[in-house]
Amino acid sequence: MRQTLLAFLWLAVALLPVAALFSPIFFYSAHSKRRPNPERRFPVLLYIFVLLIAGVVGFFFGTIKGGEWACSFPTAGNLCGLAGVFLTGPAAAAFAMAAVGSLILLMPADPPNRDG
Repeated sequence: MRQTLLAFLWLAVALLPVAALFSPIFFYSAHSKRRPNPERRFPVLLYIFVLLIAGVVGFFFGTIKGGEWACSFPTAGNLCGLAGVFLTGPAAAAFAMAAVGSLILLMPADPPNRDG
């Protein structure tokens, strides 16, 4: 059962860099539409920096926990730790970037203009 799950995860992790790239772009685009005033927007460079930090931290912890998980198999070989580096590390980084990137949507929207 674990071997089948591991093979499925190897295939699924190939799509995670795409999700890690496009989900923060989508979230910042939605944030920009909700806050049309440029002075009230979250700075894009700070947003990118926060996403990079989240990705590095997620990759670090995903690599550690994934290596522990993959090496816990009774038939684990000497390369079991690579599953953490190539599988769970990038997956955790992608999920961390999407989770932290979505936090920008918690900022309140600008009030609508009442010029009319």
